[in-house]
Amino acid sequence: MHQLVGSLPHQTLANMAKTYGSLIHLKTGSISYIVISSPELAEEALKTNDISFASRPTILASKIMSYDSTNIVFSPYGSYWRHLRKICVTELLSPKCVESFRKV
Repeated sequence: MHQLVGSLPHQTLANMAKTYGSLIHLKTGSISYIVISSPELAEEALKTNDISFASRPTILASKIMSYDSTNIVFSPYGSYWRHLRKICVTELLSPKCVESFRKV
């Protein structure tokens, strides 16, 4: 962690990847991070674990402000979120609706 302070983090992580390899595990306190700097490894990791990366962590503020995380921004990935996305695409992002918001 001391290497990331005072410099540009992406450059420091790139230098660490040259030294330690394209897959780095960092732990700051109780939070673990995995840094993948190879496009091939990133594609493989994201394709095989796409469901794990699709969900968002639950936040107490989102539960309170958005009626138990029932809006499209904070709802967890699943059939309900896919249904919300479908409604959003067909109703809000249709060409006719986007054209109506052009003046705004």
